[in-house]
Amino acid sequence: MHRSSEPAVENLSETRLYPGVKDFASDSLWVEAAGLIRHPSYGSALLAYCDAMTARVPKLLPANKLFAQKQRYLVSFILICLHVQWLQSRGPAPSLALLQRSAPGSPRQIAALISGLRDRGLVTAKSLETDRRTQVLKPSLELMREIAQSPLAILSSSELFAPLLPIRPDDLATDETLLAHWLALSAERYAVKDDLFGPFPLIVRHSERDAGHLVFCAVMAEALRQRQGKAIAGSLTYRALAQRFDVSRQHISNILDEAAEKGWYCISPGGELALMPDDTLLQVETWVAGQMAHYRRLVLAIAGKSAGVAADAGDIDQKSDVLSD
Repeated sequence: MHRSSEPAVENLSETRLYPGVKDFASDSLWVEAAGLIRHPSYGSALLAYCDAMTARVPKLLPANKLFAQKQRYLVSFILICLHVQWLQSRGPAPSLALLQRSAPGSPRQIAALISGLRDRGLVTAKSLETDRRTQVLKPSLELMREIAQSPLAILSSSELFAPLLPIRPDDLATDETLLAHWLALSAERYAVKDDLFGPFPLIVRHSERDAGHLVFCAVMAEALRQRQGKAIAGSLTYRALAQRFDVSRQHISNILDEAAEKGWYCISPGGELALMPDDTLLQVETWVAGQMAHYRRLVLAIAGKSAGVAADAGDIDQKSDVLSD
């Protein structure tokens, strides 16, 4: 295997981090992430995350269509953040106009998304008492649970081998205030430093397609089962994946064909995993480990606030000792 002469890349190789995060490798979060990857049970936790993401079938709303695509997901994520900042007197009222200035997408796209969410009761609007012309947008607990699906699955899978947290994933999912603050802290960190998403082209590209991340999680689950010598759980044919995630066979074809063209992975015509390069596995291992370290730190931050301990943005980047001796 070719090894770069650049010291930073060599260090990444030693710590098993994807080279895309080489500019952040010395940050305590990524040092912590490398420790997670080295844990003997990390592979099982990674598989648990993939299975959790693909096992859930939305019942109350077509979440695969509403949220399983990056732009719509980010608009909802940012709305949650804006609402929390307003509640904490750290920002203006979360109106549609503010959201359109703050979130990715055209004003028309964002207005259409919010209109659809309001029709489903996932977002409510109420006139601001000091300015009746301003409609304050409030995300519902159900909306926040949908946006938190992947972060909560990340958190739960980390607890398979890391110490239990002071606030458990199930408690977060049922507490509207805690969940909102947890997600808002994540959005605020993302706005300052994008090292948890941007450096991972495979994750980014799949998230740009409806249900793309879910399809990739299904592929990864099969790859991890093969690597761990476990029985294969399901077929990866176009038909099976299309039915599983409520999208068209052509849509699945587009996702898998692009992945094969870019060398990320390859699915055979019979629905079997024909290729899963080490680089793809390393990219996903690194992304999930970074997410684990990130969201565990945020739990500790809001737990400190709940206990009356002062916390600010700097606390989020402090080492959380996710693995104890």
